[in-house]
Amino acid sequence: MSKDVKNRIRAAHQQQAREIRKLPAYDAVKREFDIVYKVACEVAKARAKANMTQHELAEAMGTTQSVISRIERGANVSIETLERYVSACGHHLTIRVV
Repeated sequence: MSKDVKNRIRAAHQQQAREIRKLPAYDAVKREFDIVYKVACEVAKARAKANMTQHELAEAMGTTQSVISRIERGANVSIETLERYVSACGHHLTIRVV
């Protein structure tokens, strides 16, 4: 692919991204994504600090490794499940409203 074509694709992508950011729902969707991403990162860090594999954590929680993977990918999970996850890692769940 030529450099010119790559530059035109990049410019089109940047223009599309600017247009998407102007959409009314963009801010709400971005906030939701940011929260989900942050939670997923934090729970994965808790498991890493506990020096546990997904399989070991799943056994401690009485669930499967695929459930742990979904949690760490940001799947929609209950607060109860998050509490069980972090407790099995030896941590406590704290939720703050700011």
